[in-house]
Amino acid sequence: MGRRNSRKRREKAEKKSKRILFVNFLPLLLILLVVGYLIYMYVSFGDIKSENPIEQNNASYYLLSNAKDTLEKTLIVFEEEYNEKERIKSAYMYAENKDKGAAVLVYLPGWVEYGGVEGDFGSAISISTFRYAGEFLQEGRGIEYAIWQFEQLLGSNIDNYIWFTSSATNLFIEKLEGENSSSLYAQYYANGFESSEEVFFMNSLASKLGWFNLLTSSSKFKESEAVIYSSHRTVANTVIRLKQIYQSTLSLRPYIIDLSNGAYLLSQASSSGVGISNYIDVSKYDSKWGEFIEGIIDKELEKERVRVEVYNGSDLPGYAAQYARRIRNSGCDVVRYDNAPSKQQNTQFYVPNPEEFDNSLEIILELFPGSQEIVEGRPAFMTTGDIVIVLGEDIPTAYSF
Repeated sequence: MGRRNSRKRREKAEKKSKRILFVNFLPLLLILLVVGYLIYMYVSFGDIKSENPIEQNNASYYLLSNAKDTLEKTLIVFEEEYNEKERIKSAYMYAENKDKGAAVLVYLPGWVEYGGVEGDFGSAISISTFRYAGEFLQEGRGIEYAIWQFEQLLGSNIDNYIWFTSSATNLFIEKLEGENSSSLYAQYYANGFESSEEVFFMNSLASKLGWFNLLTSSSKFKESEAVIYSSHRTVANTVIRLKQIYQSTLSLRPYIIDLSNGAYLLSQASSSGVGISNYIDVSKYDSKWGEFIEGIIDKELEKERVRVEVYNGSDLPGYAAQYARRIRNSGCDVVRYDNAPSKQQNTQFYVPNPEEFDNSLEIILELFPGSQEIVEGRPAFMTTGDIVIVLGEDIPTAYSF
């Protein structure tokens, strides 16, 4: 009898011990399951399609800036489907200098027209057709052409780009609980209440880019055919950059240059003869951009206060003005541009005191990709600039599509 009771007590103690062991092990099991699920979601998220088509043809070298300065310029493009074709719905260029605590957002609606493409098409084209126009010229290089035209329009290189195809845009809107371009975001910009509702689409999308939402939807993203084109190596890095831009708008209160605003547009009869077309007035944009450039350029560049002269010795019209604009929009002072006294075969940079203008020279050279000759001295004709650029007959080869 005593032996039987002893066995029962032992069995009861063992059962209790197992229950305690299971209860103690349960939290660890749950943690392991959660960690395993998160790892699975992260791997699935990492497999979302991300490509960088401009790596082909070495276009990244020609189009993207590699300057080691504190000004970062990111181009963000959203496409939409229209008549069974993809077109650009809107684009944004976000320029920020965290060291100076300053930023500018440029909004480019797809419907405005840009007149810098007459050489290819004989007339202006809308921003919405930039990619299509590039595909028409050279199949497979539509995004490269579009990025090049954005830089031509803005008169400035970019550091990175993020490109949402129409399927990717729709998928993010769907999985991130709908589109909401609320004017709530107007308060985060210095002049936000002067801008149209469409300007805040990027903010609305970026505000929903929580890691939990993204990870829990990762398998659905992976199953889709949506593609994000980006100079960032992974979708995770792309999302991080978008979240950084969103947080930057909350803290820096950037100024918006809204190119849908009539102040930056010229209205003329359409080239087709039907209706009115709105063309971007590049000079008006440059004037407004110039008001903010000193506030966002690198401090070292600002200290140098370089004075630049540009002379066209290529015998091809318009190049001096074109490069003078890009140099000025990069934060350098262009004191003169004109034709050179005579033709010159190779482009040359005359820099009497190069050690005083290291940062300026680095920024300017990025606008002239390739091997450029730097001369410590001055050209034969009279000049006073700190950097004097004489464009040669080789200038069209710097980058041409």
